[in-house]
Amino acid sequence: MGFSATLLALTAVSAVSQISQGYAQKKEAGYNADLVEQEAANIDIKKNIDFGKFQRLKGQVLSTSVSNVGGSGIGLQGSAMAVMVEAQTQINIDQAIGQYNFEQDKNYKLNQSDSIRRKGSQAVRTGYTNAFSTALRGASSYATYTGGFDNPLRLKDIGGGTPSGIENYVSGR
Repeated sequence: MGFSATLLALTAVSAVSQISQGYAQKKEAGYNADLVEQEAANIDIKKNIDFGKFQRLKGQVLSTSVSNVGGSGIGLQGSAMAVMVEAQTQINIDQAIGQYNFEQDKNYKLNQSDSIRRKGSQAVRTGYTNAFSTALRGASSYATYTGGFDNPLRLKDIGGGTPSGIENYVSGR
């Protein structure tokens, strides 16, 4: 195998390698995105657990309040009722804030996953772009090695570069 054939073979191998690297990076990005999506699913589980925790807390506070009010001989009206409603309202607010924060965390993870997948797809495009550049460099090196650039075409050879001169040069006139 001559030097020129070796040069072309190495160029081809390098180009294929760059494309393969792009696909490997895309595959890894898909795996990493799947992991992040699993984290988002785990946030949903935590959100549901937290919801249940607040529901139990509301029940405990309500039953304790009713028990205390009943034990004191005061009826469930007026100030006693206002205090119980206020306690339930504050717990509901805390619960809503927690649910909102969980939802924000989940959305962040899903957006992160999308970003990772896009980077993987971009790696494939970059691999093809790099392969094309490598092919051009290889073709240039091959042409230089084989003397393809020793006798460059000059504008004076094609009629000064004018449209009619180029036409005459191409047609052989």
